[in-house]
Amino acid sequence: MEPRVLLIVLTMVSTLRAQGNQCNECCKLPEDPICHDPRLEVFYEFQDQWPTGFVMTPCGRKFACYPASIDPLNTNDGCNGKYAMAELIDCREIPYPNLCMNNPYGGVINYSTCPPTTKGLRHHFISVITIVYVKECNIILCLDVGRARDCKQVLYQGSLGGTKVVALNLCNDCVERIYYFDADVATPTSYLRSMAVDPKRNVAYIADGAKSTIIVLDLCTGKSYIAFQGDKTLLPIPNFLPTIIGQPLYNVGNSTCGPCGNIVVGALAFGVSMVTLSPDGKLLYYSQISGRLLYSLCTQALLDKLPSSEVAKTVRYHGKKGVSFSILCDRRGRVWSGFAENDGITVYNPNCPFARNFMYIRDPRLNILFSFTEGEDGNIYFIDDSLSGVAVSYPGTGLPFVDRRRKPYVVFRFKSPCESLCPSFCDPATLGLQVCSCGC
Repeated sequence: MEPRVLLIVLTMVSTLRAQGNQCNECCKLPEDPICHDPRLEVFYEFQDQWPTGFVMTPCGRKFACYPASIDPLNTNDGCNGKYAMAELIDCREIPYPNLCMNNPYGGVINYSTCPPTTKGLRHHFISVITIVYVKECNIILCLDVGRARDCKQVLYQGSLGGTKVVALNLCNDCVERIYYFDADVATPTSYLRSMAVDPKRNVAYIADGAKSTIIVLDLCTGKSYIAFQGDKTLLPIPNFLPTIIGQPLYNVGNSTCGPCGNIVVGALAFGVSMVTLSPDGKLLYYSQISGRLLYSLCTQALLDKLPSSEVAKTVRYHGKKGVSFSILCDRRGRVWSGFAENDGITVYNPNCPFARNFMYIRDPRLNILFSFTEGEDGNIYFIDDSLSGVAVSYPGTGLPFVDRRRKPYVVFRFKSPCESLCPSFCDPATLGLQVCSCGC
């Protein structure tokens, strides 16, 4: 080949390669850069029962709860040794405060009634769904739903005395007091779901997800009353259908109608189910499970026993927080929440001049999050227990009543940020590749 012709050929090949490389760079489509966020640390792994609540004391003692109202594998039948409360010691889960309180004779379901009901066990745990550590008294308050589910996924109604709040004294590991609810406050179909405690006023605010009400419990007198009901901010969003890991999430169960019962598949229908207090105790933040919105109200209106129409005048809307089963207002007044549909955690900061509700962490390991709690060590803890895989959740594909969970269930933690956490156009982006560890 002539030298001149060879030179022309080599020049053309070089030009084509350059154009190809340029096209590869310029024509690359944008994609989601999500990957493991190094700010998240796996703190504890559950290898046994399925948890929804977690607390840790300043001295490092760890506790968790396991509701029989969601997972029938947590339901005690008198022989299987299932527990509703446990202390986590050296990667083991030990029934707390003792085995007897967690293991009632004959189990927690009464099959002598038609249809069966959950027993009204006044001195035993049935289905503890939420636990709160009160540092000022060194006690743990355990919210017992008082309802249990059987292996056929039937959630049975409760009985008087079963729904309760149990105060456990961590100094002597004994029951200090049990708070019961009147029949008109906690009905057989109530589902007390979340609790926020104000140790200064000695009151607890409790959300009933089934009745869409907020209950006030006086921790001194033991009296309780329904303080807020009927408002649209308490009710579930009609036909609410979240999408988790690309699949719509339905609620599935068996009814007790008919001789054999019927499979019921429908949208999630839980009203106000998450509550948390501002640091000064003046605001109660709340949200529905069947919803993505964050609200607050004035607690004084609840304590003054004002009519619900007057309480509603104090309600304020704080934007979208995402789908979660827990919210937490930290010591700086910021409200943390899961955002299951975006594999993330959001924060609402009332001190920001704009964009007060925004994403803080995204990580593909995150699902529906439970039990946000702030530790004395400067960390925020929460549980990720693969709720979307439980048999009572129908993920839109496949057969109902299939358990898709994979152990271990995890307690994550991350450092509570000290900065103002207000969005700024001058700051670099913090999501995606910017916070990924090497190798992502």
